[in-house]
Amino acid sequence: MNGGGYAVFKCPNCGCYTFAPASQKSRLCPRCGKIVKIDLLHAEIVGDARRASELVRARNAKVAPPELKKVLKEQLVEAERKPRREGARSSTLLVKVLVEHCSGKEVTLDELERLCADCGLDNEWVKEKLPQLAMKGIVFFPSPWTVKYAGPASKSGKTFEAVQTAGLDRAVIEAISASTPRAKVIEQLAERGYPPEKVDEAIDKLHRSGLIIEEKPGVFRKAR
Repeated sequence: MNGGGYAVFKCPNCGCYTFAPASQKSRLCPRCGKIVKIDLLHAEIVGDARRASELVRARNAKVAPPELKKVLKEQLVEAERKPRREGARSSTLLVKVLVEHCSGKEVTLDELERLCADCGLDNEWVKEKLPQLAMKGIVFFPSPWTVKYAGPASKSGKTFEAVQTAGLDRAVIEAISASTPRAKVIEQLAERGYPPEKVDEAIDKLHRSGLIIEEKPGVFRKAR
């Protein structure tokens, strides 16, 4: 998946910079929550996730927060004015596809697009619907370009944020072996699409909870 490097590009919805494997066609924007198309013609291709993450942070630092908030507010108003295009049949069919193909494993957004197209579901509608399902805890995104079925919210009782946080905590613990530097964990998970600042926060939280131990400054191991 990562053979072609990483594409750094601007979200067409909110203007936030983000990145994804250059081999992917879509990803979830971390700022506005929209699934956006990756335009390689207007992207900068770099060799690894760490460099891509650095470029994203540098470029987003130049985005004026008030301007960005204005754009997001305008998009919210526009979304509320849009007519509902979904029907009971389409929603049921989408969940059926997710249950059959995304239970117990993550599927790329590109692959899900193909699966939904085979069922006659409109791709643009699916891209709008997935973030809504994520907010209900029905699906979650292990990485910004993959999706996984989490089960009906009525059964799990989990919010999207709770599912995402739990997934990141597990990923951090799995990335830590004997004497693992913080920087190595951050770099490894950045390649899977986790924002470095979120990984950093998760490491501190797990350390405070006693699930990981800091052997020496900046070097961790799992608690026994």
